[in-house]
Amino acid sequence: MVMEIVSLREFLGQVRQVLEFAYPLQYRITAEIARLNIHHQSGHCFPDLVEKEKDKVVAKASGVIWKSNLDGILKKFRDTVGEELKEGMKVLLVIEVRFHELYGLRLNILDIDPSYTLGEFALSRKRILAQLDKEGLLNRNKQLPFPPVPQRIAVISSESSAGYEDFLNTLYNNPYGYRFSITLFPAYMQGEQAEPSILAALERCYKRRKQYDVLVIIRGGGDNIDLHCFDSYNIGKAIASFPLPVLSGIGHTRDETVVDIVAHKKLISPTATGEFVINRMRNFEETLEGISSRLVDFSRGILTEQQALIKEADNHLNIFAEFFLRKVNQNFNSIVSDFRTNVSKCIASREFFLKQMPDNLASALRIYVKGHINFLERQEDRVSLMNPVNVLKRGYSITFKDGKIVKNADSLQEEDRIETQLFSGRIKSKVEEIKKRSSSGFLKGEGDDRE
Repeated sequence: MVMEIVSLREFLGQVRQVLEFAYPLQYRITAEIARLNIHHQSGHCFPDLVEKEKDKVVAKASGVIWKSNLDGILKKFRDTVGEELKEGMKVLLVIEVRFHELYGLRLNILDIDPSYTLGEFALSRKRILAQLDKEGLLNRNKQLPFPPVPQRIAVISSESSAGYEDFLNTLYNNPYGYRFSITLFPAYMQGEQAEPSILAALERCYKRRKQYDVLVIIRGGGDNIDLHCFDSYNIGKAIASFPLPVLSGIGHTRDETVVDIVAHKKLISPTATGEFVINRMRNFEETLEGISSRLVDFSRGILTEQQALIKEADNHLNIFAEFFLRKVNQNFNSIVSDFRTNVSKCIASREFFLKQMPDNLASALRIYVKGHINFLERQEDRVSLMNPVNVLKRGYSITFKDGKIVKNADSLQEEDRIETQLFSGRIKSKVEEIKKRSSSGFLKGEGDDRE
């Protein structure tokens, strides 16, 4: 059999006819937008569609949204989802299969069902919240004690945001005259740069956390567009773990975002956030005023009670003082009387003593003198006994050599001339023999052979 030879155009035309015959209807398919190519010059959009399994692309196709449908599709999606159609979103498409000899196979996108995307967002948010709950972070920030006087406020917002201006005006123009110190950590609050920008602002605020009482995250008002960044796991975890209470005032009416759920408290707008801070200040002031009022009343009660006790004590004091003075006066008069009696007795006793003193002194002096006379007489007898004359009378003598008294025989030698003084007269003689006292007590001569 000989195969027919046809041109490329003819062949692709036959393919187009087969596809149009096989897929003549409209179909509903799900896909992820890999790229969203809008040609601003022509007004057409040519998205690249993919399907992934575990982040791996398993199918890919090109699509087209003609200008005539594009604005309506984008507006309906934005109004329903609250965000712009963008890359990375999973969508439900209404398509027709089209094949062109020049451009190949394309899916003609007739509509996009935004409810499907909302469901995907809800599922993603649910998964993120479940993960935070598993990590014990879901209610951690809510458990932080909220400061009673939140005057030092850190704010993460866009510097040019109308919501930030509303927040400042609410605080600075409060009717109670409260003063606040506010520090802005600027960040993008929507778009692709929002998530890394908010995380960077949280990191900067964390480094200065000791300077603030509370952290506020607010965004501008207007359309609820592009809130997807506030359903981020990374931002949710950073806020849940933040060491300061976090107030969420991102201003939207749709379902709560992850940021709203993990924050210490969600407020519906930046203005409401400012009013909440002011009310906390006011509640604290009213509490202080109540305590002050109760303290004053309590103090007054104590003072009244103490005044009554003092008055009663004063009356008792007067009675006891009068009794005490009367008793003291009686005791004093008794003491004075006793003193006078004792003084009279003492004077009489001293007077008698003084009268007897001369006789007593004379008698004592006589006894003293007599005692000393007796002592002197005894001393005189002792001295008389020791007189050399009296000693010589009793038969003793004194031996002299060269005019000096001889006390020891060792000081004499044979042939020495000595003189002996008797009671009556003096004898001169010559030493012939010397006897010395031995160790046994006997006297022996120098020529004695006895030992």
